Parts: sequence; C-alpha cells; structure tokens
Amino acid sequence: MFVGEDLAETDPPATIPADPRRGRAITACCLAAAALGDPDLPGERKARALMTCLGVLAATHPLGRAPSMARFRAGLSEPVGALLPRDVDTSGIAEVVLLDAEGRFTDEAEDLCAEFLVPSAALDQFWPWDRMASEQEERRIYEVLRRLTEADYVRLRAELVEQPVGDLRTLRRTWGSLLPQFYEPVADWPWRQVRGWFFACPDCRWPMRVLGKGSIVDVRCEAHARRGVMYTCRVENRTGKAPELHPAGERARLVPAQPATKESLAVSRVVWRYVTLPGLLECGIRDHAFGLGADVEMWPHRDRYDLEIELGGQSWCVDAKAWASPVALGEALRGTRPAAPGLVIVVPDHQRSSLDLLQHMIGGSGYRAATMKGILAELDDAATVSA
Repeated sequence: MFVGEDLAETDPPATIPADPRRGRAITACCLAAAALGDPDLPGERKARALMTCLGVLAATHPLGRAPSMARFRAGLSEPVGALLPRDVDTSGIAEVVLLDAEGRFTDEAEDLCAEFLVPSAALDQFWPWDRMASEQEERRIYEVLRRLTEADYVRLRAELVEQPVGDLRTLRRTWGSLLPQFYEPVADWPWRQVRGWFFACPDCRWPMRVLGKGSIVDVRCEAHARRGVMYTCRVENRTGKAPELHPAGERARLVPAQPATKESLAVSRVVWRYVTLPGLLECGIRDHAFGLGADVEMWPHRDRYDLEIELGGQSWCVDAKAWASPVALGEALRGTRPAAPGLVIVVPDHQRSSLDLLQHMIGGSGYRAATMKGILAELDDAATVSA
C-alpha cells in the first residue's frame, strides 16, 4: 500500500542553518495568492496586497532577478518553486500550486501557510483571519481529546482515522455530544460535490475536491493527487442517476458517489489534515507490526508520540508526520527535545527525496528520520532475526 525507498546511509553534518529568505518568500507568495483568490476582497486591496507581497519577494532575490508583477501573478497559478529564489531550498514544496484553475486558494496552499506560520497581522490585513486559524483549531481538537480517559482517547483517535466520513445516526452513537467538535455536514461543502453527490478518496476516505466548470470536471484528493488519485466526471446526466467517476490517474480506484445530505458528515479539514492523514501512517505501521507479532501501544501518554513498538528484543518510539513541507517540519523540530530517546520521525514515502535533508536538520537534536517503507523494513528485519 505504501510505496517509497529506505533511508539512505549517509554521514551528513548535524545541522543546516535555516535560510530566513525561504520563509519570507513563501509567506509573500501565499499572501498574494490568498488575496488574489478571495472573491470578496475589493480590487484596490488586492492590488495593494500584491504590490506589498512582490516587494517582500523581490527582497529575497538577488538584485535584478525578482519576477515582474505580470510574472508574479501568473506564477501563483503554477508550481510555486519558479517564483522562489534559485539558491534557497524548496524541497517538498516546489511543485505546490497556490491557485487552482478557477483562481481559488488551494488546500495545499493553506497547509503551507500553517506550516510556515504566516503572520496573523499580515493575514488580518489581506484576508479573514478565520481562514488561517488551523493551528489554533488543531490545538483545540487535541485539547478536547486529551480531556478524555486514556482508553477513550485511543479509541476516538482511531475513529477519526478509520471513519472520516459517516452518517449522522451512526456517528452520534460513537461520539455523542462530541460529534460537532470534529465532523461537519458534507452538504455545506459545494466545492466537493457534483450535482449534490460526493466521492470519498480511496486512500484516505475523505470527500475529494471538484475542480473546473462545464460538462466535465476534475475530481481529486489534494493529499493524494500527485500519487495518481485523480478522476474526471461528467456533470450532465439526463437519466437522474448518480454521477460516475472515470479514472484519470494510476491509483484512481473506482469509488461510488454518495449523497451529500445534511446527515452525511465528514471530519473537518483541520481534523483530516492533522489527525486523519498522519493517522493513516500510524495505523499502517500498527497493523504491519501486529502482523509480525509485535507488542504495540498507540498514542502512549495521550499522544506524546504515536507508537511504541517492541519486537524481537528491539524497541521503537515513532511519531508520524504528514506535513506538506518536510523543510518546515525540520525547522519545527530542530532544537527541540524528542519526547522519547531516538524518536523516529516517519514521513510519507512520496517525500523520500527530502528525507536526507530532514535527517540533516533534526539529527543533531536526537531524532531519526525514516519513510513509511523504511520503518516497515526495519520491523521486517527484526522479525526475521527473532524467528
């Protein structure tokens, strides 16, 4: 299910100095895209925002190398790496597109804003603050969960991973009065519907985004589109039947349409981004370890880290991360103390190309980095030795 490469054996320097220009450049691009993609923002404020952001971006480039205003505007709908200075590291983010084909701010762009901690004062100036409250919302969600008993905490964390979509009656039996804290009606998300129907991603089971206008639209999961979870869908249907998806990517397994009624609920985007997605890695590691006969504890000490595994006389403490930017993850971890000695930071396999850099950034603090495939291979080796 998970495809990637093992951690390469290298002898890198312990740390790499952070380049503040990268953060400023990404912030400028994200703010500009947010302003340009906001249909409610007056044209005068958009123009002022773009001028300010281009000034910040230009200051990060060598003299005479900054993009023109026309190139800046066009580049916001293309991979963002082309707008950034050539001598700053863009690992894991160069291909992110900030504005979609309809000129709307993309989900990945929101993730970059959260991970690079785009200043709230700047966001207040150019767009509504509630569109950048994800970090605070993530903390609130975890605080709600941590008030539960440890057994309930583990059980409900697993529910957010394994059941990101469900009907109101079934979910209410599981969550009770906590339900509105984590789930929202899919009917309130028109950008994830085709004629009142939605499609759950075959990988993460969360409603996919609908892009484009006209008789044929694109349907894709923003987290898994690069790995081939992409479809097309014909909007017009004179028979009255549910719309059907047509695979357009190599991992586009067919999924049925589901009615987007008020009783159809899905976890909020913040829950999906910061609980469900990393939880897929966590539960994948858990299931693989269980299959090898390991002892596994999930989210010990109310999530100081994600897994504690004992197998063949060896032990692992694991923290899975699904950040859009491995570099931002490295900067967030660098200089902090691991919650357990030798804590293994596991990232998705598609971020394999950034793994060595991440290890460079966090190795001096006592962490170790691995891909999903890498940690599973370590468990396989331990099981083989102990057999």
